[in-house]
Amino acid sequence: MNKSLKLCTLSSSLVLLGSMAAVAPAAYAQQATPELEEVVVTGSRGAPRTALDSPAPIDVIGGTDFREQGTTDINDLLRNLVPSFNVEARDISDTQSLVRPTQLRGLPADDTLILVNSKRRHRSAAIQYGNTGTHFPDTSMIPSIALQQVEVLRDGASAQYGSDAIAGVFNFRLKENSEGLSLEYRTGMYTQNSDGETHYLAGNVGLPLGNNGFLSLSFDATNQQPTNRAIQRQDAQDIIDRGNIAVLESSLTSDTVMRQGLPDIEAFNTFFNAGIDLGNDLEFYSFGGYGEKTTDLGFFYRNPENRGGVFTSGANQLFFDVTEDGSGNCPVIPRGPNAAHGTSSLAAMTESINNPDCFSFTEWWPGGYTPQFGADLVDVSNTSGFRGELDDGTRYDLSVGLGYSSVDYFLYNTTNPSMGPDSPTEFRPGIYTTIENTVGLDLVKPVDIDGFYSPLSVAYGIEWRREIFKTDNYDEDSWRIGPYANLGAGVGSDGFQGFSPQQQGSWDRKNWAFYVDLEADVTDRLLLGAALRYEDFYNSFGDTTNGKLSMRYRLSDTTNLRGTVSTGFRAPSPGQANISNLATGVDNNIPVAQGQIPPTNPISVRFGGQVLTPEKSENLSLGIATQVGPIDLTVDYYNIKMEDRILNSSFFDITPQIAQELEASGIAGAGSLTRIRYYTNDMDTTNQGVEVVASYTQNWDNGSRTTFNGSWAWTDQEIDSFTPGLLNRATQISLTERIPTNRGNFRATHLMGDLRITAQANYYDEYKLAPSSADASRDYWVSDAVIFSAELGYSFRENLSFVLGADNLFDKMPPKVRPVDFGSTSSNLYLTSTAYSPNGRYVYARVQYDM
Repeated sequence: MNKSLKLCTLSSSLVLLGSMAAVAPAAYAQQATPELEEVVVTGSRGAPRTALDSPAPIDVIGGTDFREQGTTDINDLLRNLVPSFNVEARDISDTQSLVRPTQLRGLPADDTLILVNSKRRHRSAAIQYGNTGTHFPDTSMIPSIALQQVEVLRDGASAQYGSDAIAGVFNFRLKENSEGLSLEYRTGMYTQNSDGETHYLAGNVGLPLGNNGFLSLSFDATNQQPTNRAIQRQDAQDIIDRGNIAVLESSLTSDTVMRQGLPDIEAFNTFFNAGIDLGNDLEFYSFGGYGEKTTDLGFFYRNPENRGGVFTSGANQLFFDVTEDGSGNCPVIPRGPNAAHGTSSLAAMTESINNPDCFSFTEWWPGGYTPQFGADLVDVSNTSGFRGELDDGTRYDLSVGLGYSSVDYFLYNTTNPSMGPDSPTEFRPGIYTTIENTVGLDLVKPVDIDGFYSPLSVAYGIEWRREIFKTDNYDEDSWRIGPYANLGAGVGSDGFQGFSPQQQGSWDRKNWAFYVDLEADVTDRLLLGAALRYEDFYNSFGDTTNGKLSMRYRLSDTTNLRGTVSTGFRAPSPGQANISNLATGVDNNIPVAQGQIPPTNPISVRFGGQVLTPEKSENLSLGIATQVGPIDLTVDYYNIKMEDRILNSSFFDITPQIAQELEASGIAGAGSLTRIRYYTNDMDTTNQGVEVVASYTQNWDNGSRTTFNGSWAWTDQEIDSFTPGLLNRATQISLTERIPTNRGNFRATHLMGDLRITAQANYYDEYKLAPSSADASRDYWVSDAVIFSAELGYSFRENLSFVLGADNLFDKMPPKVRPVDFGSTSSNLYLTSTAYSPNGRYVYARVQYDM
């Protein structure tokens, strides 16, 4: 979507919100739904309970917790509030910059189930190409202003909710307000280079539906400009020093030939939540949203002196004879310094311009070029249903859900070299699409049991789900094998080869499930629960049965012991099983052409690939929830044993013979590949940890109040078994030592009249990075760090607030890259993919209006 259209859409939304607020009758003022700060529905289908009374650890995060932070990214918001939840501060990193991967309890994002209003949210179409190969929902498409609260169940729950709920469950509960208007505007930038300017606008309005209903409408719009923490590559500087100043124009986005930092993002999201009482114990509900996001990244610089297949061939500059009979008699210009022109690239440009029979890409890009890569994302969802109560006391919920996500990749400032001078410089290399359909019937009936302290809650239900993954491409030039391929020119759009017809297709997976969930207070002190779920993936890999037992024992009025034991599973997505993608990566600071191919491709099978099967888990959780005077305190231990974990294999080197076989299998551009990888079930792991959460409120004699919140998480992950050769040393370190072993979040908020002061400290223990799998001497131990943030807010007339704040208040930066890890193609000044951002201090201002 272009910017002018976005501004028009944004303006229309503001007018619409304002007009609806103006006509909302004041008579409905008493119908606004209050926030349920500590009452939770996640993890139990019985009566709602407080978080401290739950048999499993649950964090309850209110809407104000999201508003009182500087960041607008919902994953960063959750990282600051949830123990053992991690999200790396990744800069430009292919699809990981489109949808940021997260981790809960050390496990990847697709091992955590995402719910909205207790209904499963669909996956994004963006599949990660990193070590864990994750495929998960995009929560950034949900405006944080639409949230009443988020309930985080830190426990295995596959027996209750099905696939993906191994590490835990996030339940995003939407506002149910029938009145009121909230508007918010934030702006800020990073102080180090005065870049990364962000503008964020959000709004929510509540409207009545008849006399007994509500309609809550929300939107947010984000404009995030890029940052750059790169330094000039030495190979580019060498060319500049020899007189080729065209290098300075090779990148469209910065003064360096490559950019390292945050991408350029434009996003607009809308969400609604509606419910209406139809009478006779019958309610209709519906919720969902529409979102779109454009993310613009950068790729690796193409050096005009040595980029094979584009500018050079072997030891010489590459020329294309464009005559029909091959009589062009193109010159031979050795690579490197040139006596007449300073550089061979300038010499080639001169010859190409002066000789109409010969063409060199230096004529277009005498200083080389940096492809610009990005994607347009669209996300649509809706769940609607009826719920009510039958005469015998059975509560029912019948729902139908639809989720749609598409990722339409784009590439510009690049070429399909095999097409020579006929190549375009902009491409649409392909579209990924996911579609999910869900139909479910949930029933809950209380049954009186003699001797039980409370009725037995008997919950049961059935669910049918279909998941579709599609790969399309309408740009033939992005994969076309042009007429100059036989001269050594690369095939397909350089940087991200388009999906060829053989790679395109549609794959679906269907399953149905039946579950039973029992829970009761057996005595006034003892709560017991049991759940069993049968799930059959009848058109793919078969069925699975999982169970869970839970208990909570009340030692006193203020102290509960709790524990659960369960089995779980995660089904591989159709995307993971069928994706293929060719792009440029980096190996030891050297850009290389690499490919992701399906595990059932004959080449994958040659290297050990097999049909993907579900991951399996055994979960144990033990904990205590207590009130020590004014302090609420929970301490929980967990142990998760997983078998057949899905992750990306190591890269395998591609010989010319194998490359030809890949080309024959339909993977266009495989002739330029140097290595491939695929998804595989090949690892057993054990994750364990301890999570501590505490809160305390102090009321002072002068009427002010201070609230303290803190959490601490110790996380340990061990690899129990894997096939030698499928996981290299760097990948093993990434899985076991890249997550800080200890993480702490500490937050204090002081309220004094109309003034609010919030201070926050995030602690990250040391962790390990391995830039080279072969050379252990180059490993990094990143030392521990504390990142501070602070806010100062002031309210006027109770409905208008102004806030000033700073994230990373003291401008803490990750370690710099050591000289030993610098090569001529290096551009990173700081380590990337770190626990905290390499962008430095972020200062911001925010204004909020509530009516």
